[in-house]
Amino acid sequence: MSDTRYIVIAGLGPDRPGIVAESTWFLTERGANVEDSRALVLGGEFGLMILASGNQEALRRVTQDLGALEHATGLLIVYRNTVSPEEHRAAKTLPYVVEASAMDHEGIVHAVSQTLYDAGINIVELETTVLNAPITGTPLFKLVARVDLPGGISAETVREALVKVARQHNLDVELRPHYG
Repeated sequence: MSDTRYIVIAGLGPDRPGIVAESTWFLTERGANVEDSRALVLGGEFGLMILASGNQEALRRVTQDLGALEHATGLLIVYRNTVSPEEHRAAKTLPYVVEASAMDHEGIVHAVSQTLYDAGINIVELETTVLNAPITGTPLFKLVARVDLPGGISAETVREALVKVARQHNLDVELRPHYG
């Protein structure tokens, strides 16, 4: 049996160069490994999420010293113990991608996510953005979500629900298999 354990560390704070390097050095120096991560700047704030692995002692050192990471990076840090990605995603599901676009207006993210929730679909990853149309400058909204369709829920049923929300919110919506 493997002694490997997992934690998720999330940080949020003012953006500046070097935060990723400092954060990953912090983990490496304590014997932890970065398994998966996401980082981005929203407004002037930097957000970071890391799935780290290590043995019990390495993760104890990481969690015990998180104050030092906060001090070094200027991020507000929180963490949670978690399970391996394989253990969490062991259920029989089919990976799909949902894309939605429209002229930007309030409520798009809620409408699409509520529709997926009502259909029993788990959102695994979500990205949204607003861009200006090339000539007119009209704000255009785009949503891309990776989702897991559980066994017993047909893609056609989900498509029908998404078409309904698309009509209500004047969206272009697509549901397609995700092949990696």
